[in-house]
Amino acid sequence: RQELAELMVGRRVAPATRQPRQRGAPVCVLQGACVEGPHGRRLLDGIDLTVHAGELVAIAGVSGNGQQALADLLCGLHRLSAGMLAIGGHALPARPRAYVDAGIARVPEDRHAAGVVGDLPLWENAVLDRYAQPAFSRAGWLRRGRMRAHAQALVQRFDVRGTEGGGLDTVTRRLSGGNMQKLILGRALAANGDAVPPFIIVNQPTWGLDVGAVAYVHQQLLDACARGAAVLVISEDLDEVLALADRIAVMHHGRLTSAQPVADWSLQRIGLAMAGQQPEAAHV
Repeated sequence: RQELAELMVGRRVAPATRQPRQRGAPVCVLQGACVEGPHGRRLLDGIDLTVHAGELVAIAGVSGNGQQALADLLCGLHRLSAGMLAIGGHALPARPRAYVDAGIARVPEDRHAAGVVGDLPLWENAVLDRYAQPAFSRAGWLRRGRMRAHAQALVQRFDVRGTEGGGLDTVTRRLSGGNMQKLILGRALAANGDAVPPFIIVNQPTWGLDVGAVAYVHQQLLDACARGAAVLVISEDLDEVLALADRIAVMHHGRLTSAQPVADWSLQRIGLAMAGQQPEAAHV
């Protein structure tokens, strides 16, 4: 596998490595969370989940079992029909702006449809969800110089390539999938400047990426976690889930198993949970 990876990208690909870290206080707490969909169908059915500072929790499951509804709920795009959601000890209104203002970072599932506006230049996409903040606007006027400086810092810090011809004015859809994902990830991780976001929601972080970009994204997530961020990764890649997670929960038909330590899971056990069989209680 390592030799194939090197042949694909033309260099040695070092796997992501963990740094020692200690789990902190709860950052995201869901209790009995329910979300209603069209025609009264329940997208989320009594979800219980806690994500602590300094830990990475992964959600596994077959696509279409409520993962997108969970990600949208945690970004303010869905409203609870029952239950409780607290971020940093506070209930936030179901408005995306409230979650952005709280410093919550988001990497959406579809980088083309939801992650960027493909026809806008790179520098505008670099501040797409935070252009209204005082750092980038004043009295309704955009501070383009600051926006471009921020975009340039992201390009350098997160090694976003493909801008050699147009620089910061490069149309974003012309970036490769890996570089577009680096831009989106950098935008999320640098949302609060040098401070790590308190909570990061990442949905399908490495879909369609080559092994080099996968290793890079994984390392960035682990580094953010080591700096104290609470990280929730939603992924259908079980190798990715097992490689990254401190705890794993499995989603099936809008229900979520308890989040148990990664050592308590095997591929077979995850597979059974994905098919709807509830795992035995964890010995935490």
